[in-house]
Amino acid sequence: MRQLLLLTGLALGCADKGGLVSDVVAIRIDPETKTLYTSEDDPAEHQFAAIATFKDGSQREIDLVSWSLSNLSVGEIESDGFFTSVDTNGGVTQIFAQHVGVEAIADVDVIYQSHELTEGVDEAVVDAFEDANATPDIYIEIIYPFDGVMVPRNLEGLGFKWYQADGHNVHRLRLRSEITDLSVYLGDDNSWIATADLWKKVAAANRDGSIEVYMESGVWDGSTLSDVRRGGSIELTVNRLDARGSVLYWGTSEGAVMRIPFGETDASRFWPLVDDVTSCLGCHVINEERDRMVVGYGGFDGMWEVVNVEDDTDPYTEIGPRTDHRLTFKTVSPSGEYMLGTNEGIVYVYDLTDGRLLDELDMGDPISQPDWSPDGDSIVMVRVQWGFMTDMNFEGGEIIKVPWEDGELGDPEVLLASSSTYNYYYPAWSPDGEWLAYNKTTGSSYANLNAELWLMDKNGDYNIYLANANGSDGRMNSYPRWGPLPDDEVLWLAYSSRQEYPLSGQFQPQIFVSGIDTARARSGEDPSYAPFWLPGQTANSDNHLPVWWSK
Repeated sequence: MRQLLLLTGLALGCADKGGLVSDVVAIRIDPETKTLYTSEDDPAEHQFAAIATFKDGSQREIDLVSWSLSNLSVGEIESDGFFTSVDTNGGVTQIFAQHVGVEAIADVDVIYQSHELTEGVDEAVVDAFEDANATPDIYIEIIYPFDGVMVPRNLEGLGFKWYQADGHNVHRLRLRSEITDLSVYLGDDNSWIATADLWKKVAAANRDGSIEVYMESGVWDGSTLSDVRRGGSIELTVNRLDARGSVLYWGTSEGAVMRIPFGETDASRFWPLVDDVTSCLGCHVINEERDRMVVGYGGFDGMWEVVNVEDDTDPYTEIGPRTDHRLTFKTVSPSGEYMLGTNEGIVYVYDLTDGRLLDELDMGDPISQPDWSPDGDSIVMVRVQWGFMTDMNFEGGEIIKVPWEDGELGDPEVLLASSSTYNYYYPAWSPDGEWLAYNKTTGSSYANLNAELWLMDKNGDYNIYLANANGSDGRMNSYPRWGPLPDDEVLWLAYSSRQEYPLSGQFQPQIFVSGIDTARARSGEDPSYAPFWLPGQTANSDNHLPVWWSK
């Protein structure tokens, strides 16, 4: 029986103070490395042995050993060295065997295997692909997700799209890492939509490890698989945490601020509640402390209103639009007490509780696109040095930081000075208050195809081009806004972009999301990952101004 500890072949004696003395000078675990495969309802098992080396040089198995694991999420080990894995995920662990002060270590990799068959695919195809010797084929290419993408663990609805060989009628989408091997078997399709359950399996096993994703395809005649080919791979990373909250964006086809709770795949109309409003309600902001949203009607120089969103299923107007309440861009203090906005280059400060105008400031040069810091101590703004036409349309913008104390603005600090070549605009504080995302381009700030995403730290010391998030030129990457903190390592950045979403074939502005690794940013590297399309949008709509809400 496993629970018995036998003393066979082991020379023991009495030591000082009653301790044990052994002739064992060293032990090792057999095997010292082991790869095991687990799957749902089929955990891996293995019997490990402790092999002792004695003073006389002889070796034999011993039983008086204490066994333990370094990673209990992978499995458990019994008192005689019998290991049983979990059946929900893979992982890496070390096994320790100790005997009277002597220790041995073995390395164990547990690989989680799983497969899914889509409708109409024969179960026999699974073994057929396993037995096949695939020929490399560069034309079998995964075109979405983009290579190098990171997704949150709770992402529902990530689409896959690929080019396939003529005449091939079965496919295997394979996701592999050192401790994960997941396969999806598909019929004569060239796209597939994943669920969050898949990413939870990957995240549980890999802890931010990279996943190799590739496609295999072949011809299935009902009994035999032939002409099996394998395409090139892409790299995909699953973050260990969920993304939280909702993304609120302006959808032109719906004529409304739309809402997509993260982890869902259906956008719903959030505001206005009726669909007979045709004026633009973009440039919206939301306050977390008091659950208030401010929207502007008509975009530039639009009347604004305050919407109570305490009940996120039943928002209502708290302060209605007025002809003397006109702003283009606005931001709300973290406390929810003040709103600061701009219109025609002038700064206006309002009491958000009752809508009273508290101050009107002409700061010499036109001001636009303010964003309040999470700690409430400062506001970043765009100061336009030349080429001002409207709050939305200007050239020669520079980014400044203005202190806020006791209801008053202080002296501006230039974080990114204007130049004769570049225009800087749309600054946005990260939720930890350490970073600023912004746009950079040549020419106008309005709907510029060459708009790029950049990142700098709060003091303007780092200034980094987000190459992975931007992708190729001419995508109109615009209006970056941050998600709530998932952790202090990877932040989520949403923005509007005209890059193609291959599953729809549309090139209209859509909301994309990129992971931002702040540790890489601190070393001066590009911290961004390739972006993913936010599932649930109307694909043939111009979608803009993504604002992230923690609800």
